[in-house]
Amino acid sequence: MKIRDGVSATFRALPFMASNGLLIWFLPAFFLTIALSFGAFTLIDMAVDGADHLYTTTFGEHSLAVCGEGMIAMDCIEEIIRAIGSYMLSIVVWIGLFWLKVKLMKYLVLIFLGPVMAMLSELTEQKITGVVRPFSLGNFLREVFRGIRTALLYLIIELCLAILLLIVALVVGFMFPILLPVIAPLELLIAFVMGAFFYGAASMDYVWEREGAGAVESIRMAFKSRRLAVGLGIVFSVLMAIPILNFTLAPIFAPAVTAVAASLVLKGSAGN
Repeated sequence: MKIRDGVSATFRALPFMASNGLLIWFLPAFFLTIALSFGAFTLIDMAVDGADHLYTTTFGEHSLAVCGEGMIAMDCIEEIIRAIGSYMLSIVVWIGLFWLKVKLMKYLVLIFLGPVMAMLSELTEQKITGVVRPFSLGNFLREVFRGIRTALLYLIIELCLAILLLIVALVVGFMFPILLPVIAPLELLIAFVMGAFFYGAASMDYVWEREGAGAVESIRMAFKSRRLAVGLGIVFSVLMAIPILNFTLAPIFAPAVTAVAASLVLKGSAGN
């Protein structure tokens, strides 16, 4: 199957959900997204407070108000410098952790919204085939934990490939500086395609798990169906690459739609 098959299935997923009563599954995705975003920002604020506490413990408390209480100029300047240092440290820590959150959000979504994706994948397959499997909590939990394991595995693989790609780009750029205008956009494109591939592969894994494929076999099948995986993951990848959408609307819609699309295309109903 080709990239366009995955993209087509993704755009057909939402109408399929609407016509089969599956839109309700956006609701748990909504609450999980709120919890995930709230938890992430809470951790960032805790880290900023910790950095500020460490700074004041090391350099002492600071207060600009004392500059108007008859302090000598040098003492006032020292207070200003310490205050600026504290504020800059907080800003740097916040921005750094927010950037890390943006980068990791796609896999946090796959991990924490795994239950929604697993259930939607199975319900979609039931709608397509007409075969209803009796609900088993054990099977459901196994699918969820396998989804988490797959997401973590793909995270490690993508990070390793991204680091390798960066090293290659730096080496080539250092040896041939004239190629830098080409290397930078090419690296971004490759990184985007890699992200799309792993999103799509993770969504297809739920189907393959129900078919009895092991973890190693699932990875092999993902690389064999790499064009389809990229097609399935493109919309997910685009939504999760937009900083504001990636922790608001994208986690609600992207995982659910991609999980449904994967079942549609793998079960032969993407064209219906």
